[in-house]
Amino acid sequence: MACWGFGCAAVAANAPASDFRPSDAALFDNAVDTVANPAIVEGEWSGAFERRVARADLIAQVRVQSLSSELIKRRSAYRLDVKVRDRLKGSSTRELALRVSDDVPGYRTVQVNEDRLLEDSFIAFVKWEADPAASEPIAHWHLSPDTGAVRDKIEYVLRNPAPDPHTTVEVVEP
Repeated sequence: MACWGFGCAAVAANAPASDFRPSDAALFDNAVDTVANPAIVEGEWSGAFERRVARADLIAQVRVQSLSSELIKRRSAYRLDVKVRDRLKGSSTRELALRVSDDVPGYRTVQVNEDRLLEDSFIAFVKWEADPAASEPIAHWHLSPDTGAVRDKIEYVLRNPAPDPHTTVEVVEP
């Protein structure tokens, strides 16, 4: 079965909650970060965590069960088989296959964190993109360390969502 770039699982469980936007590519970059406390992030990435939480179809605590390299269409890629443990937002199957090819920046973050990926627990942020040419949606993802500070920030953002400028409606009286 071919399932490049997404979890090999039932479509109903891994369905996009909303359309994948071009701006989502930077948030769900198929990368691993090592920032244990998102409050320390500054500059252009200071609001990225909040936007990632808001736009994610799935936020879950995961463990990488296996990490393998593949060669697909002459491109090197990593496949991370993850087990979903605790869902903080959204729904999914219990196991997901997350992939990253060597032509995207996230590939290097997986490469340098191979040992950590197999040892530590992570929070996965997943945004699915509908693909009419495939039977299953494409998973775009980002992994952050599973720390108390990361979970606290996620819970705070979920309780206090910022208005989405794409869906905010302003009522103007005549």
